[in-house]
Amino acid sequence: MEIILDREKYYFETVTNNKQRSQWLLLHGFMGSHHDFDTVIPYLNGMILLPDLLGHGKSRTSAPYTRYYIDRQIDDLASLIKQRMNPPINLWGYSMGGRLALGLTLKHPELVKRLVLESSTAGITSSVERLNRRQHDQQLAKALKQGNLFEFVSAWENLKLFASQKRLPLTQQKFIHQQRMGQDSICLANSLLGMGAGTMPNYWPRLHELDLPVTLLAGALDSKYIKLTAQMEEILPFGQRHIIRTAGHNTHLEQPFMTARIIKQEEHYK
Repeated sequence: MEIILDREKYYFETVTNNKQRSQWLLLHGFMGSHHDFDTVIPYLNGMILLPDLLGHGKSRTSAPYTRYYIDRQIDDLASLIKQRMNPPINLWGYSMGGRLALGLTLKHPELVKRLVLESSTAGITSSVERLNRRQHDQQLAKALKQGNLFEFVSAWENLKLFASQKRLPLTQQKFIHQQRMGQDSICLANSLLGMGAGTMPNYWPRLHELDLPVTLLAGALDSKYIKLTAQMEEILPFGQRHIIRTAGHNTHLEQPFMTARIIKQEEHYK
């Protein structure tokens, strides 16, 4: 299905697993799509809404990178929730989608009753590190705009962050690769420029404002996010951190049953 949000066309799909009243909005990561959560959808209750985020999948756009700014995408998703769901809802974001989910919850707390952040951060605290990250993303964006999508994807897949995904079945690895290669390089470049970690606000000073259950997920093989989620748990008033064994950065992809079981258990005992 398609919907126009602030003059941009978004593609989304909905799945209804049973008659339970739970509602889920799932936000994928960079170079992903609504298909990112295919492995965990069967384990969730109620209705699940899965958008392709701006510039990803079928939500392609010719808009400049300024249209990708996190505040504008937050407002897009708030409008999507109001038009297609009955808030407050359960919100689950992975990596880039987790940053977006966190920002959405802070800006529109009335729309979210439960937040799941998978392999996500509250931002880069150091202004110097943020500048370095912006400059790094600018170089990546430049390469993408020159049409080097294959080289970009190859380098991305060989990052240490995703090393554990090489243990996945070959059919699954092929699907992930094809999804990445199916993206639009200009859209990806603009996403990096407008929505990269270096341009994201520093939300650390605001984590204490989250007056709702927050589930933090990290893979046991992902040392960076084990540390970050531990730091976030210390600040969040109602944060609960879980480390998914034998998983790397993408826990719902690498360990879908284990990840979904934790989500359902917390939903039951909430």
